[in-house]
Amino acid sequence: MQFRNDINGLRAIAVIAVVLFHFNATWMPGGFAGVDVFFVISGFLMTGIIFRGMEQENFSILKFYTSRASRIIPALTVLCLVLLIFGWFYELDAVYETISKHTFSSLGFISNITYWKESDYFDGGAHEKWLLHTWSLSAEWQFYVIYPLILVAMRKFMSIKSVKATVLVGTIIGFILSVIATYYWPNPSYYLLPTRGWEMMVGGVAYFYPIALKEKQKKIVEWLGLLLIIATYFFISGDNPWPGYLAILPVLGTFLVLQAHRNDSIVTNNIFFQKIGEWSYSIYLWHWPLVVYMYTYMTINKVNIYLFISLSIILGMLSAIFIERKLSGKKAILLWLITLAFASIVYVNNGNFDARKKSQDSSNDILNNYKNYNMDPTGLFRKCNASLQMDDNGEPNVDEKCISSEVGGVFLWGDSHMGSLSTGLRYEIMKNTPFSQLTSSGCAPSFTMKRNGSDRSDIGCDFSNNIAYEAILNTQPSVVILGVSSKHENVDWEETVTKLHEMGVSKVIIIGPFPQWQPSLPIIYVKRHMGKKFISDHTFTQSILASNDYLIDLQSKNDNFIFIDVIGNLCFVNKLDELSCRVKVGETLLAFDYGHLTIEGSRFIAKNYVLPFL
Repeated sequence: MQFRNDINGLRAIAVIAVVLFHFNATWMPGGFAGVDVFFVISGFLMTGIIFRGMEQENFSILKFYTSRASRIIPALTVLCLVLLIFGWFYELDAVYETISKHTFSSLGFISNITYWKESDYFDGGAHEKWLLHTWSLSAEWQFYVIYPLILVAMRKFMSIKSVKATVLVGTIIGFILSVIATYYWPNPSYYLLPTRGWEMMVGGVAYFYPIALKEKQKKIVEWLGLLLIIATYFFISGDNPWPGYLAILPVLGTFLVLQAHRNDSIVTNNIFFQKIGEWSYSIYLWHWPLVVYMYTYMTINKVNIYLFISLSIILGMLSAIFIERKLSGKKAILLWLITLAFASIVYVNNGNFDARKKSQDSSNDILNNYKNYNMDPTGLFRKCNASLQMDDNGEPNVDEKCISSEVGGVFLWGDSHMGSLSTGLRYEIMKNTPFSQLTSSGCAPSFTMKRNGSDRSDIGCDFSNNIAYEAILNTQPSVVILGVSSKHENVDWEETVTKLHEMGVSKVIIIGPFPQWQPSLPIIYVKRHMGKKFISDHTFTQSILASNDYLIDLQSKNDNFIFIDVIGNLCFVNKLDELSCRVKVGETLLAFDYGHLTIEGSRFIAKNYVLPFL
C-alpha cells in the first residue's frame, strides 16, 4: 500500500487529543476519543495487510503476528523496564509491586482486563497507575490475534464478496451490542474488546468498500470527517457513557477521512502533523507516565503541564528513532524476557528488597498493616457476604448467625461497604438490639433487580436479594438499613422502600456512599498526606458525588425513608474550593483500602451518624 499521509496526519490528530486530555481534561474534555480514531485506523491497515496477502495467496498468520509484535513490543518493553528501574529508587514496596504486576499484564496484552477489574478509567485513581494507557494496546493486540483467524477461516468457505458483507453486518451488530453493553455495564465496556472491536471493524469496512469521489467531493468528505472528530473532542466528556452511541461520531469521522484519501490535504499533510504522526505511538507510550509523575510528585500548574507535554513529544521522537526503528529481532525478544524476569522478581518479593532505600521507609509498615488488615475479627463480614462465601465454599450462602433468631431490631442489607459498616453497628447496638445482616459484594439491595450473570458477584447478589424477602418477613425488623458503594442512581430505591413498609418495617434508612479514593486511601495518605486528619486529593472518586446528590434529591421528594449523608458529614469545601474529607479516626485511617471502613472508621460512622436515627 502506498504511504498515506492522511493516515499519518490522523494519527497526529488522535495522539494530540489524548495527550491534551490527559494533562488537562478541561482543554479537550473528549480527547480520550483519540483512541477510537486509532482503533479505526488500525482496523483499516490490518484489513489491508491481511486481504492483500490473501489475494496474493502468500498471507501468513505467523508472519502477521511477528510483524505486529515487532511494531508494538520493543518500545513498550523499554517503557516497562524504565518504570521498573524508576520504581526501584522512588516507589514504596506496595506501589512497586503493583508496577511489576501491571508490567506483566501490559507485556502479556491483558492489561485492559486488569484495569477493568481495578477501577473506572475516569476516576481520580487513574493518575496513580503508571501503565493504565496500555489497555488500548491490549485490546488492539487481542483484535490482531482474532481478526485474521476469522477472515482466513471465512475466506475458505466464502467468496470475497460474502466475506466483505459479513464484516459489514458484523460491524453493525457489534455497534448495537456496544451501545447496549455501555448502558448496562459501562466500565467493562470501556476496556474490553467485545465493545471495542466494531470500531476496528469500521476500518475494515472502509478498506472493503472504498467510495469513488471527485476531488471537490473528497474535500467535503474530509472536512465533514474532521469536523465530527474535533466536535467529539470538545463536546463529549468523561461524563458520557463510552463507547456508546456517541462513539459513532469519531469513528464515522475517521471513516470519512479514510474514504476521502487526500494525501495533499493541508490539514493532515503538513510537516508538524506528519512528524507527530510518525512519532505518535511512542508519544502515546511515554506521555502517560509523565502525567502520573506530575500528578504524584509535582504541583499541577500550566508551566509544568506545558513542560511535560513538550517532554512527551521529545521522548516520543527519541523512542521512535532509537527504539522503534532500531530495536528488533532477537534483541527485542531478549529485552522482553529480561523485563518479564525483572518484574517477576519484584512481584515475588512484594517489591521489598534490602538493597532498596525505599524498602526501608517506615511508610511501608503503614501500607503493610492495611494490606493485611482484619476488618472484622468475628469473621461475620465474610460469613454474611454471599459472594465471598462462593469463594470459600463454592456456592452462595450466608451463615445462620447472620440472620437474628429474635424478632425486631435492625436489619442491614446491601453490598460489602455496608458489610464494613456492620462491625461498628454490631458494636454500638448489639448489646440490647437484635441485628441481622445480608450483604454481597457489589450488590445493590433490591427485591426486583436481577443480575442474571455467571460470575461470583452476580450469583452472590441474586442469592442475597432473593432470600432478603423471607429473611425480613421472619425477623420483622423495626429498622432496615440499605446501602451500596456507588451508582445509586441505578437502584430502585423507591420501590424497595415502599415494599419494606408494606412488609411492616416502620423505619427505612438509606446510607449514602462513603468517601472513596483510588487506588487506596493508605497509599495516597503515605504519599502525600502523612499526619493529616482531613485531606483534599485528586484521587477522590468524583463519580460518587453525583450519586450522593441523587440521593439528596430523592430524599427531598420522599418522606418515607431517612437518608444519611455520610459524605456531607465527613467532607467540606475548603478555602481553595476543594473537597476536603476526614481520613482518620484517632490514629487509624477511615478506610483500609479504597473505601471499605476500618473498625474504628465503622464505629465512628455508626456512633455519630447512624445511631442517632436508631
